[in-house]
Amino acid sequence: MKLNALSAVLAISGCIAASSLHAATTGTLRFTGQVDAGTCNLAAGDVNRTITLPPVKVSDFDSSAQAGTTNFDITADCESDIKNVFFLFTGTPSAGNGELFANTGTSGGTALSLSHRNVAYIPANGTVDQRTRQLTVSNSKAVLPMNASYRKTGEAITKGSLASAVTVSITYN
Repeated sequence: MKLNALSAVLAISGCIAASSLHAATTGTLRFTGQVDAGTCNLAAGDVNRTITLPPVKVSDFDSSAQAGTTNFDITADCESDIKNVFFLFTGTPSAGNGELFANTGTSGGTALSLSHRNVAYIPANGTVDQRTRQLTVSNSKAVLPMNASYRKTGEAITKGSLASAVTVSITYN
């Protein structure tokens, strides 16, 4: 019996020694992740904004095609890796003059004229390129200076309100 017990002890010791010889001493760790590009967003005050044009009179159009010009800015807040912002304007063209944005208010013969201040008009019926303005980002912002005005459509001007909706969307790189 002593021999059998010794054999069993040796067999168990051999298994333990063999298993420690096969133990893993190195391994591989795999890591995953993703680096995304930065973003730009319209400034909070420009997401849903009302631009109020000053009151004008029908007679203000006697010697001018437009009246009530109002300056305003549209701002995009961007992360540091964004270099350019593209502002695209869309809206319903006026039936009286397709370059203007339709007036859904009560004044006849008027529509909204929109322009990149001192640069160029933005035609409601223009191509995407004509309705887009590109700006270089500076200090994490792109600020687009704009003008809005009442403008004659070519029809008789009547008193009433001007109401027009223009959508601005941005893309960036």
